[in-house]
Amino acid sequence: MYCLKTLVCFFLIGAIYAEKELSEEQKKAVEMLIQCGKKWDISEEEFQNMDQLVKDPTDKILCFLKCASEKQGTLDEAGNVEIKNVDKMIAMMKLKSEDENSIKDCIRKVSKVKSCEDFRNITKCLPSN
Repeated sequence: MYCLKTLVCFFLIGAIYAEKELSEEQKKAVEMLIQCGKKWDISEEEFQNMDQLVKDPTDKILCFLKCASEKQGTLDEAGNVEIKNVDKMIAMMKLKSEDENSIKDCIRKVSKVKSCEDFRNITKCLPSN
């Protein structure tokens, strides 16, 4: 099972070591993570510990995740969750079908994400391992 940390690391390692082999979509995802990481001063150590940090995120981590979601298209400009784009990201995490459905159901119940703190409701939907 891929977790958030694995997904983030996949994109970052791919960007650094195997850029030629990444699809255009993956290259854009890597660039988005790098941009948001720089904007919110996310260290390499924080990227490596993202799973732990998402379980009890600081304001900075919530802002990074909100930034990444906006750039990735899983949140629109008004703060609404774009389920079709969430579905793509969840599919990349290679979860069990029942876990995917549980996450999607949870995220559908999230109201608008206007602030970094609002993103905490989405982190509660993510798998804990």
